[in-house]
This record gives sequence, structure tokens and C-alpha cells, in this order.
Amino acid sequence: MLETGPVLVDHRERGSTIPAALRAAGLDVVLADLPVGDYVLGAGLAVERKGPSDLGASIRDGRIFDQAVRLQAAFPQAVLLVEGEPRGIAEDAWRGAVCRLVEDGFTVLHSLDAEDSAAWVVRLAKRARRAGPTSPTFGPRRSPRHPSAQAEAMLSVVPGISTTMARSLLASYGSLAAVAAAAPEGLRGHPGIGPVLAARLAEALHGGYVAPVDREPEPARPARGPRPARRWLLVPPGRDVELDSFDRRAVALRVLRSAPVGTQLVDGLTGEVSAVADPRD
Repeated sequence: MLETGPVLVDHRERGSTIPAALRAAGLDVVLADLPVGDYVLGAGLAVERKGPSDLGASIRDGRIFDQAVRLQAAFPQAVLLVEGEPRGIAEDAWRGAVCRLVEDGFTVLHSLDAEDSAAWVVRLAKRARRAGPTSPTFGPRRSPRHPSAQAEAMLSVVPGISTTMARSLLASYGSLAAVAAAAPEGLRGHPGIGPVLAARLAEALHGGYVAPVDREPEPARPARGPRPARRWLLVPPGRDVELDSFDRRAVALRVLRSAPVGTQLVDGLTGEVSAVADPRD
């Protein structure tokens, strides 16, 4: 089991059912004033939960995009958990905002209700504590050797075409050349391909080549905001106590020397345990 410290829960989430579900799953839960996110589930994973009313309000004032940038700046993996059916905002508006987040590399999950949200967060927290990733993530990525894998890769470069969709198209048409030869009207009949995706495929496969110097500039990605301030938390063995929080690690370490045995110094941004009070120190 990989030791990643307690699950950090923002104090504004104390009224939800998720902290209790995490405890019932055998996980240590600590309420804290988190600079970003609602749940820090591991050293590199944080979750922002948006309920039916909160999502619409955060889209209207643009707050959700600022939160996404700050989360992505602080954590390698950032997840937006959309709970229930958003209220107070048109469906096209909230779906468009979520699509924009996905295009910017944000992971979005949808839950049916509070109980379903708790199940998602518990599962994510448990997976964050497993011994290693599902597949190796180190070293340079190798180009696929099999021609069929190369065809999948070429199709999946088109925005909106996932590897799964690329495989479905190739299985249906038989080859990349056959997909390219298909009329846009025919592509629209394929499951999951609407007018927008059909047009993108047609443009990518049949559009005339434009040299880099003659292309219109790509839209710039939004500038990342400043990294949120890091806080250091002293987590004593008894969980139901008020936490001491420090903005400097050196100060927190000094206080840790006189703290009860077993007290942990936790990075408020990542959830990592930085040090533990030891009677031998």
C-alpha cells in the first residue's frame, strides 16, 4: 500500500455525505482550509465538486475556469465532479462550459446525486493509494508499430475523435482509406458522429494543405494564474481537532518538535506527509 497521508477535505464540504463515506471506507479524513479543490485524495490528485446550483453560478461568473487553472497548476490530476442536473443555467451553456474544460485537459465526471458522488470520491481515493499506476508513465512514448494502431493514431488526432471512436470507424469502414472516401452524410450515420465531427473529419482528410507560415494562429490557451499559496498542516493522531496551519514549512517543523507523538506534517496542496513527530527527535 502506498502511503499518501490522510484525505484532505475542505471545511466547506463538512456538511456533505462524502467525508463520512470516506471514513466508512477506512480512510483517514482531515478537514482543512484548502487553497484549491474540495478533496485532496493523494499526492497528485484533487477533486472539485459542483452541485446543481453551484455549477451554474460558477459558470456565469467565470469562476469555474479560474478554479480549473489553479487546480491544474497545483496537481498533475485534477477532476471536476458534476453532481446531478445543473440548475439556473441553460443546458447548452453548461454543456459548452464542460466541453471547454475537457478540451483544456480537465477530467470531468458526472454523478447522479450525493450518494453517487461519495462513491466516485471513495473509488478515486482508493486508487490514489495503490502501489503503482496501471501502465508505465515514464520514458519516451513509442510510436505504434502495427499499421492498424497507426491508423487509429492518425484518426484520433482529429479533435473530438477518441481512440475508441477511431477504432469504431475503422472497424465499420475497414480501412483509413475507406473512412477518407466516405461522404460526410455517410459519416453522420455512424454512432457518435454528428454534423460537427463529420465536418472535422472531412476537413482533416480532404482539406487542402496550408503551409505553417500561411496558417491562421491557433487560439492562445488562457494564461495560468499564480500558484496558490502553500499551507502546511499539523495533523495530530486525534482527527476531530482543530488543525494548526502554517505558511512556512520551517515554522511548522519547529512546532512539530513539541507536538504529540504521531503528529503528521502534511502539505496542504498535495496531501503528502512531509514529517512525523518522533520522541527520538
